[in-house]
Amino acid sequence: MYQKIFPYEEFFQMIRPYLERVRARRVLEAACGTGRLMAILEENGYEVTGLDLSEDMLRIARTRCRGRLVRQDIRNMRFGETFDAVTCMGRSFTYMYTEEDVDKALASFNRVLRQGGMFVFDNFDAEKINFDYFSEWRETVFDLDDTKVTRRSINSDYCEENNSWTTNWIYIIERDGEKRVLEDHGRIRAFHMSYLASKLEEHGFRAPTIVDLHGNFMMAAERG
Repeated sequence: MYQKIFPYEEFFQMIRPYLERVRARRVLEAACGTGRLMAILEENGYEVTGLDLSEDMLRIARTRCRGRLVRQDIRNMRFGETFDAVTCMGRSFTYMYTEEDVDKALASFNRVLRQGGMFVFDNFDAEKINFDYFSEWRETVFDLDDTKVTRRSINSDYCEENNSWTTNWIYIIERDGEKRVLEDHGRIRAFHMSYLASKLEEHGFRAPTIVDLHGNFMMAAERG
């Protein structure tokens, strides 16, 4: 479903110049999910390790990716080596909604990068959040081969102090005449660019390059 939400090929074209800037060869794809971006990186000659907290996601990623796939939390990544670059796309970092989460994750990204290595990640922009949007149900329908997925979502519990909220999802999955209904929720956060720039510096990264993503933004920062 997410291949219809996130333009993974565009993500690659956006991050590629930053990988080339540091002559990256070995890349860690953090929060790799089902491996869509990881597979594109591999197709373009990078040696990629994929990392995700969900074993179910990793199981799917193993069907399309050649590289190593490991189950770890981005707040506490541990490897016996360092990488030339780390990517964390698909707004995965927005799940770091507490100050402790942010600090742990950035310290963890610093730890797994070589000196001069590149960290690239994207986020919701707190300056562009439409708060009137938070009380409305939204519905999107995805036709996926032989499966129809209707996703309904609504946001709630907005915290003005740190621009975080809870998103509640209902998935209606229809296939072969059968219908399943699943519910899920997650706490996520939008960030001010200046806040993250300051946090990156605090955790040993150089001043980031910021790229607009139509209401969201991507940051690329080298490890000092």
